[in-house]
Amino acid sequence: MKDSLLPREWILSRRALNLIFLSNGFSFATIVPHFPWLQRKLELGDAMTGFALLFPAIGAVSMMLLTGNLIQRFGSRKLILVGGLVMQLCLPLILLMPTLIFLAPVLLLIGGASGMMDISMNAQAARIEHVYDKPIMSSFHAVWSLGTLLGGGLASLLLGLAWTPLEHAGMIACMLFILVIVCGRWLITEEEPSPEKAPLISIPRGPVLVLGLLAFVAMIAEGAATDWSSIFARNELEATPSQAAAVFTVFALTMTLGRFLGDRLVHHWGPDRVLRYACWVGAAGFMAGLLSENLDGVMFGFACLGLGLANTVPILFSGASRIPGVNPGVGIAGVATLGYFGFLIGPPLIGTIAEFFGLDHALLLIVLFCTLIALNAGRISQGRDSKPENPETVQGS
Repeated sequence: MKDSLLPREWILSRRALNLIFLSNGFSFATIVPHFPWLQRKLELGDAMTGFALLFPAIGAVSMMLLTGNLIQRFGSRKLILVGGLVMQLCLPLILLMPTLIFLAPVLLLIGGASGMMDISMNAQAARIEHVYDKPIMSSFHAVWSLGTLLGGGLASLLLGLAWTPLEHAGMIACMLFILVIVCGRWLITEEEPSPEKAPLISIPRGPVLVLGLLAFVAMIAEGAATDWSSIFARNELEATPSQAAAVFTVFALTMTLGRFLGDRLVHHWGPDRVLRYACWVGAAGFMAGLLSENLDGVMFGFACLGLGLANTVPILFSGASRIPGVNPGVGIAGVATLGYFGFLIGPPLIGTIAEFFGLDHALLLIVLFCTLIALNAGRISQGRDSKPENPETVQGS
């Protein structure tokens, strides 16, 4: 469906939602490059850093279990606004905490806000995709990745210019706080009708469980790469803070490029093939990068990994929104909950293994996870409508 054939309000909603995805990714990339600084400030080892990273994951998973029901009660627009604003308030607070005891509740809060915002904005993206009647989910996630790219790139630049972490995070938080408020005006206010009331807790079952397990494996890999990329470059390769941030930025760049191509690739090849071929590229390239044991090789490895994982989450979320008889918000919440449970166990798993065998060996788990996704990519089509009917789609496409 071309934009010219759609009512103006849907076009404005899509543009506003793109900016919401951008703000979420930008927030994420604003704090991640400061993990090495925070680790050294609080004198945390790899295992304790992994433990600290449990708290945002716990907050995210806990809220995701509830968000499917909350969307039906309050609407996804309100949840996006609340989640987005709380995230911005937490960005500078994280860097101000003097000990892990004070840091933990702030990480829990930003995780909960991020989880609620994540499900809500993806529910709106699924609704808009149904109206357009063509694959566009990857384009939303591409904008999210663009936010991580811009956020990581700006962090690398400002750290190189001797900005303090608090100056950087405070400035970004103020800008994104305003952006979220402005975009809220054009977000969708009415939810897609559902024949069934959403359960209080969205526990994955049936086809949702199948997609959720793939999301679980995929997001362990993505979360581990995101959380540990800068730390690996800084501590194992003795990179400068700016170079360490650049490793994360390279990963975000290739993920962004992959997602901007994702909708077209899915349209021509189908989700199964896109996922299979991409994850093989990610597994092989990342393995080569780790074995190189130098900064350029590691950057190449994270670049391949970004391409490999780029469209995994968009494909799974889009599939979850099209399962017959399942409310899109509930389907996405179920898949995302299992996926973010991967984030929950991923950081401490990598940190614990790194404590005993080294971070370079721990990151080899990512290669295994990419391989598992590639081998099971054919399960994507289970329980998915091939061409769902949408009463809101404008005729004539």
